[in-house]
Amino acid sequence: MSNVGGGSLTQVTVNGQEIKSIVTAIDYFESIYSPCASCNITVSDSSGFNQKANLKGGEDVSISFGNREGGTIRMNFVVAMQGNRTRAKNSQDMFNINCVPQEFLNQNQKEIVKAYKGKKVSDMVKDWHEEYTKETKTLKKDLATNEETEDKQSYHGTGRSPITAIRWAAKEGKSSEAKASNYLFYQDRDGYHFRTVDKMLSGGDAYTFSYAAQNLGPGGGDPNYKIIAFDQKGDFNSLDSSYNGADSDHWYFYDPTTGKVDSSEKGKRDGPGGTNHTGSTQLTQKLASGRGGRYNLIVAPGQVKSKFRDSRDPKIAEYKRSLPEHAAQSSAAVQLDNLVINIRVPGNTEYKPGIKAKVNIPANQESMELDQRSGSFLVTSVRHVIYKEENDMKYNCILECKSDSKNKSSSGNSGVA
Repeated sequence: MSNVGGGSLTQVTVNGQEIKSIVTAIDYFESIYSPCASCNITVSDSSGFNQKANLKGGEDVSISFGNREGGTIRMNFVVAMQGNRTRAKNSQDMFNINCVPQEFLNQNQKEIVKAYKGKKVSDMVKDWHEEYTKETKTLKKDLATNEETEDKQSYHGTGRSPITAIRWAAKEGKSSEAKASNYLFYQDRDGYHFRTVDKMLSGGDAYTFSYAAQNLGPGGGDPNYKIIAFDQKGDFNSLDSSYNGADSDHWYFYDPTTGKVDSSEKGKRDGPGGTNHTGSTQLTQKLASGRGGRYNLIVAPGQVKSKFRDSRDPKIAEYKRSLPEHAAQSSAAVQLDNLVINIRVPGNTEYKPGIKAKVNIPANQESMELDQRSGSFLVTSVRHVIYKEENDMKYNCILECKSDSKNKSSSGNSGVA
């Protein structure tokens, strides 16, 4: 029995009942674009568990799995919904149980009714996250990463849910280190994170994955980091890109008593500056992609109650992000969607979204040169899939990898023989 791609399922409980023996697969998912981790459990049941449990949503779920080398992922969830049952054979039913964190299931029952004036966005996020995760059973619910913002904003609570408010903060937050300031709020097994994409791209490659066509033989290199299969997303999805930060709203407020708009040049930075990218070209406003959208809206004070009525204060306005900075945010989000590749690799509990990885794809079967798609990528999501195959447990990971580079090197060793 090889440890490569092998897994170990140590615990699956629903309302305290151990059901590991009837679980055929677990699909655990983390993404920098998702405010919560999630899990799908596939059950093959001939014991009548479904009738006895009568799952209606909200039941406690605990999972624990890992690779044979000892790494483990353990999470607590609640049942979001149960899929339809399919009769596989006599007295045996198959169905899925979809699981999410308790706070995500309950977040629409909470409202943010606080008001802030001249407060850092990252400090607001800390307050809202506490409200969001308070009194839940999540194993690690701390705000593990809260990348500080330097801006000072005003916010009037209007009954938004915590996640809706934090998503506003992600759009408006201005980082002192990452001028494009693409903030994201997401959860992994370590807790919650409020981070910029630019910060994620600033580190080195954590892993190197290599692909070898089947007829090249087993090849060299570490089999734990061999790409089993890969798939490139060929079409740009403008809706996904917009959701991921490509569209940026910049609100101006017109004061009829003074005839002025709340734009202050004092304290503004000169241009968007450079950002960390996996390609060789630094982002500037002139090099911004045409796909990104920026909307400039003018409203009278009080006309839109959910917006920032006190933002006309010049001491606050001078800290707001400039239009070039909004353009940089929009362009950076679009550029990151230029090249998207999904790779399937042997399972490893260390893989998580937000890390960088080098992906090596041979240009052809006769040469050791690399395809132009090879290079450094940001891992934006990870699926940990552990499943039964005959009498063994298999464990693979599916990594969504994104790169904004169009000028990757096509030479060098692919890491396979």
